[in-house]
Amino acid sequence: MQQTERSDIIVRGSGAAILTAALLMAGCGQKASDEGFYGLWTVTGVTTTAQSTMTDDEAQSLVGRHGVYSRHAAHFEAGQCLKPGYLVEPLTDEAFMERYGLSPRELGFPEGPVPHVEITCFDTPLDEPMSLLPKGDETLFIVWNGVFFETQRKTGAPLSAR
Repeated sequence: MQQTERSDIIVRGSGAAILTAALLMAGCGQKASDEGFYGLWTVTGVTTTAQSTMTDDEAQSLVGRHGVYSRHAAHFEAGQCLKPGYLVEPLTDEAFMERYGLSPRELGFPEGPVPHVEITCFDTPLDEPMSLLPKGDETLFIVWNGVFFETQRKTGAPLSAR
């Protein structure tokens, strides 16, 4: 598998076509530096699964809370990183199902690879792994503690989309 590093963003895929498709699906144009998931996001809904370590009530209590993602910080609830890295890798339906135990269609993703962003932290490791699933320019799923937090962009629109 090809691996290319650009700044603090690592992109994996089987070629330029997958990279371009994933970035366009994520609403970030073709430049990895204009990450479409950067910004302030507000939780508007939750989907729990069998893998969730939170109850439905605990997850629902986070509706209205915010996540912040940028080149300099990644923050959602207890997870805070001041030197984040973002591993961008499109997931096939099969890989998504294997990783999360549900189909991307259950979250409203269209057919095709789903953009997946794994957050790594260079200052202190995150206690609970956190991933992002961009769904267009204005919607982002934050996957944390086995819960899919659906969020809407509050600020920080991607340069390529505005």
